[in-house]
Amino acid sequence: MSVGVESDHPIPSVRAIVATHNSRGEAFDLTALKKWMRLCVEIHNAGKIDVLADSEGLDHLGELLAFARTEKIRLSLRTDCAAGPPDLALLKEGGLLDVYLCPSSLESGPAQKWLTACREAGLPMRVQLTAPFESTFDRDACLECLSGVKVVNVAAFDRFSPGTSCGNLAVSEATLQAMNGLVRALDAAGIEANLLSVPFCHVDGANQANAVNEQQFFLDHQHYIASTYELVQDIRRLGSSRMQMTIENLLTRRATLHHLIDNALLPWIMGKPRYYVRVWMLHKLTRHLKFFKRGPRPLPETVSACEAQVEQMRLKRARDLGDACGRCRFQRICDHMPRAFKEAFPGIEPKAIEGETVLSSTHFLQNRKRFYDAVDEPRLHVPDQMIALAKEAYAITLREKATRKVSVSTYELENHFSPVDDAAVRWISYSNVHIESTVLTRLEPPFTLSVTFGGGIAQHIGFSFGRHVKIMCPMIDHSHQLIFHVDKTGHFVLLRDGELIRPSEFEEAHRVPPRLAGSLEPRLAVSNVDGLLLSQAIQVWEGEQERSHDVAGVKYSVMIINSRYTRRLQAVLMALAHQVDFDMAKVEVVVCYVPGFDATDDTLDSMELAFPELRIVRSPFPEDMARSKGFMINESLHVASGEWIVLLDADIVVPPDLFAKVDAVEADAKIIAPDGRLMLSPEATARILLGQDHTWEDFDGFASGATEYRYREADSIPIGFFQCVRRHILKAIPYQELDHFEGSDYVFGRDSVGNFGKEVRLKGTYVLHLDHGGSQWYGTKKHL
Repeated sequence: MSVGVESDHPIPSVRAIVATHNSRGEAFDLTALKKWMRLCVEIHNAGKIDVLADSEGLDHLGELLAFARTEKIRLSLRTDCAAGPPDLALLKEGGLLDVYLCPSSLESGPAQKWLTACREAGLPMRVQLTAPFESTFDRDACLECLSGVKVVNVAAFDRFSPGTSCGNLAVSEATLQAMNGLVRALDAAGIEANLLSVPFCHVDGANQANAVNEQQFFLDHQHYIASTYELVQDIRRLGSSRMQMTIENLLTRRATLHHLIDNALLPWIMGKPRYYVRVWMLHKLTRHLKFFKRGPRPLPETVSACEAQVEQMRLKRARDLGDACGRCRFQRICDHMPRAFKEAFPGIEPKAIEGETVLSSTHFLQNRKRFYDAVDEPRLHVPDQMIALAKEAYAITLREKATRKVSVSTYELENHFSPVDDAAVRWISYSNVHIESTVLTRLEPPFTLSVTFGGGIAQHIGFSFGRHVKIMCPMIDHSHQLIFHVDKTGHFVLLRDGELIRPSEFEEAHRVPPRLAGSLEPRLAVSNVDGLLLSQAIQVWEGEQERSHDVAGVKYSVMIINSRYTRRLQAVLMALAHQVDFDMAKVEVVVCYVPGFDATDDTLDSMELAFPELRIVRSPFPEDMARSKGFMINESLHVASGEWIVLLDADIVVPPDLFAKVDAVEADAKIIAPDGRLMLSPEATARILLGQDHTWEDFDGFASGATEYRYREADSIPIGFFQCVRRHILKAIPYQELDHFEGSDYVFGRDSVGNFGKEVRLKGTYVLHLDHGGSQWYGTKKHL
């Protein structure tokens, strides 16, 4: 078997949807709409947004496009064509990506005006045609109207428009026949055609590749991110004020200290009938947030009980499906007969299609006409570097003997019952939850991992390297071998059965980072197990390390979070590299950063070449974490080897004897801090950054020229510029994870002292604070 690149499986959607009005036609506030757009970008990882707009909403489209440019996201317009088209040429100049026309009738005058206006403006069009289809429906005339359209969705119903029923069985059957015929004709004409929400048993065999039920809908680039699609339906039930409250609640959950108070107050509010309805509505709207999610049910504690529970689950599913759907080969990939379909197509009953059960939602995909817009087309490209890495990974597993194997007895499922036999670990679950194993091993790039999942089915399988890195892919068969390969630079690939595959991304999870580096602790990860799944045959291939450091001898882990402070970071690292009267084998420097965000990698490369004895550990994060300093600190703890964690700002220069002084007092201490910091002038900072002066050669000289001495500031609480604590303190009191950093360092210092005792001060010792013009440590665009 040769290495290939996935071609028949869809790229996941990055399309979100927002609405300018609720289901009663009441307009939402413009500012709230902008916040909703930001929610789509920051929480749902959207790359483009459909704006479902009425006539008043069309008036706001220019402002929303301007805001979209600042958020670096593309907007499309979704309309029912009830109002006349605006100046589409002007909107195209403003950045409008395309127009999604969802008229009640394609032949109507308003729909024709929109088609003409889009053609004249040169805007790409997507069109949705919704049942029922009249007996007078003219397929050829319809095809002529759709000339130049990129995508046509032929839908059983529309969740954003009042439903129209076929009325009786005869019209229902005729409409299904017309829909199937239209999809065949569109496909033959070279137009991408999707048959939406029609049960597979009523899809013609020639159209099975075009059939889109819910599972396919949320996997395909052409449609919507599931969480945004569900959210817009809930939001449209609300009035403007409650819509604003909900969006703000969702948007600020990682940006305010008040979420802790909100969580504490919730049980009290639930006990007050007067507030119950409002809070329950909020719960319904935010059910995708982990705080509101109900955890998995307790599992039986014996293998036989687990197997009995799996059988009960299968029997219940069969009862819920009914006789026809329970015997149908499409039962796992079909929506069956949801209420909306039954209302739209009265009299239509399910049919059992005999044959081998279809497991994969993408089973019928084939080489058919697909349209990729300006956002999706670049996502299709697989860099040559990735293909080369995939071939390297496959060759390693095929030709080289594994360095070691991970026995099933050395790992289990975290916080989950996991029976083990001689060859496999069993993953058992009855609900849609994400499950991870305990840490398999500790590795540094380069390395290769392989594992086999089988004996069942799950939605996604793969690896986890912390909360911010999930490298997973869909499970489309009863058994898969996954190969995960990381080269010495941290670039990685995931192979499924020898085929290079794009990792999936998940709601509220951060984007898959471009690189991994440092000490990594891989775990197996599985989501939505269908009863039972097995993991086995875990093997590890470890490549040759470029440098060898005795990790066991590391006592102090200096953790630096760097966001666009690279020049100052170099000065900080140089001061650490020139410590005196101290064995630097006891120190490592963990740098938390976003690859490609600034020149951090180049700086670290130079430091490693110039000072090979200084152990530097890279802890990279995706770009959407650039402001999340608390998250970076907490997630980087697992790559740090030291008993002591020294949190150091990227603009703080330590004296050359700092670690000699720390080491002299650490035996009787749990928290250590200097007496304060000296604020350097812009001129002194410039000389250091340009390499004219070296702080380790004349530290006292720089100190004497400082513009300000901050002695034991913040009520003598050790704060963020230098916090030295034992490792167990940071584990017990993690940093607050906000999308800013104001106050979090003080809270950590205060709680550390309050719970573990007074800090030991290095009397007469101070650090130098490099000037940076008053800019914040995060997000600055001036300092690179």
